[in-house]
Amino acid sequence: MKRTNQMDLFAVPEPAEVYAFPGKGLAVDPGQRKKEEDAVIAEALRIIEKRFYGKYQDFNAVFNRPNITLDYLTIRYATVPYEVFSVSWLDSQHRLIQHEELFQGTLNSASVYPREIARRALEVNAGAVILTHNHPSGSIEPSHADRQITKRIQEVLGLLDVKVLDHIIVAGTDCTSFAEQGLM
Repeated sequence: MKRTNQMDLFAVPEPAEVYAFPGKGLAVDPGQRKKEEDAVIAEALRIIEKRFYGKYQDFNAVFNRPNITLDYLTIRYATVPYEVFSVSWLDSQHRLIQHEELFQGTLNSASVYPREIARRALEVNAGAVILTHNHPSGSIEPSHADRQITKRIQEVLGLLDVKVLDHIIVAGTDCTSFAEQGLM
């Protein structure tokens, strides 16, 4: 019987053998490297979303751990160079139905329409929502406009018995939660 070296038990193939990571192999110009890295990041997000949706649908887990939501949203919106306003639609037990980008804007603003959020909430039969938008400027502080639109969305969705659980602002690798700051 051949004796196995204990280190061999933990050996894993070189990452380039498992997945074609940027930076492996022949050198490429920086622009090409960025495109390759962006493609890998996009693929990683698709895998995370597949597991994220699958885990919560298969095991009936609820959004009772804010760090999971914050981590996912930070990864998703950290490098987006324009403002995006999105909604995580939840059922009445706070299980994820779907995460959806509803509005896109410019470097420092996005037009948000509470009427469209209400219409979509009825379409997906949401019982609760988590609002998210990013600040490409890097500031995680909620602006006066952020507070006003959150209040307006709460009022409109409240008429439909849809609870706004949180509004999260992502700025690079940082984020802030309205709920944690007592703004909701």
